[in-house]
Amino acid sequence: MANRKVLQLEHDHQDENYLAAVKKIEDGLESLEENVPVYTPDLQFFENLVAEQKQSMKRNLIRDLAIFTVAALLIVTSLLFMLYQVPAVFFILQGIVTVFIMAYSTVSFVKQVNGT
Repeated sequence: MANRKVLQLEHDHQDENYLAAVKKIEDGLESLEENVPVYTPDLQFFENLVAEQKQSMKRNLIRDLAIFTVAALLIVTSLLFMLYQVPAVFFILQGIVTVFIMAYSTVSFVKQVNGT
């Protein structure tokens, strides 16, 4: 029974230290809240921010679509030109692209299997 009292006294001492630390933290936070002004922007600020972001995203989307369309038209046009004007070059290019894709896929698969 004597051991219980010693343990309980140590436990009471820890509780006092804990409560004192909590009290210091609460006092510090209250002091911080009193001394630091809190500024909350109005709703109009956030609405303007969202509208600007939407406009920026729309401009980027239009620009990216334009670049994609021009690039796709150039590629398709050049391939069709080669197919009808210089078929040998077209078929050689197709063969090179096919071999490249097969080699790249094989190397990627081997790296993935080996874990490197």
